Amino acid sequence: MKNIVKALLCFVLYFVIQFAVQIVFMGIGAASGIQDQNGLIDFSMNHLLLITLTANVVTLLLFLLFNKIRKKSIKEEWSMTSVKIKLYVYPSLAAFLLSFAWAFVTFDLSFANAEQIHKSVNFYSDMVPGLGMAMMILALLLAQPVIEEVLCRGMMLNQIRKSFPDWAAIVISAVIFGLSHLMAGGIVLVLGAALMGVLFGIVFVKTKSLYAAVAAHAFANLPDFVMAFLPEISFGVRIVLAVVAAVAAIAIMVWFCRKEQ
Repeated sequence: MKNIVKALLCFVLYFVIQFAVQIVFMGIGAASGIQDQNGLIDFSMNHLLLITLTANVVTLLLFLLFNKIRKKSIKEEWSMTSVKIKLYVYPSLAAFLLSFAWAFVTFDLSFANAEQIHKSVNFYSDMVPGLGMAMMILALLLAQPVIEEVLCRGMMLNQIRKSFPDWAAIVISAVIFGLSHLMAGGIVLVLGAALMGVLFGIVFVKTKSLYAAVAAHAFANLPDFVMAFLPEISFGVRIVLAVVAAVAAIAIMVWFCRKEQ
């Protein structure tokens, strides 16, 4: 239980930093002449992508500094081990397919965080064409996968494994990872994130590499970009495609786990 508490405290710190960065941006908005609260909130939402990037960088730097002060090797603490290319490819493909399946099933649902990201993308693209998409790529395909895998697998899962079997540690860390998405998209997003968290945890444990988990996480975020370019598809066809993608993802992961047994 002590190790779970340690892991949770790291997650709490991450959200505190996010909140602090958002407050700083609201302060910048106030300094620029925005007076009413709704205007300040709107200002911070326009800059959501920059806030996310800033919070992730600050969090990572603080964790690096903390480990340096403790004279701990992050390579060992976070399992930062390079692996063969195939150990990146198969889990990343499975993560992409499973995420695509979930995106097809939830296509008609709207999530608060997705709407806010879209708003921020448009805001930056209005400033400089293409800037919004570039920042979305940096946030969702680089910053978020790195910091969330450092937190949930490199730190949390490794801590929980000291007190629980691997399968239990994977499930517990995945549930916590899922719950961290509650405000972003409610219970549906929690379930989807928890499911992906199980996959990332399996990849992390089997490969013993944070890099492989980060790669899988990045590919799991790719459907956020691809879905917008797909033609309109009926609900029935989406469900069939979702089932096919999910079955393929599970088959790849079962084969992968057996190969890496």
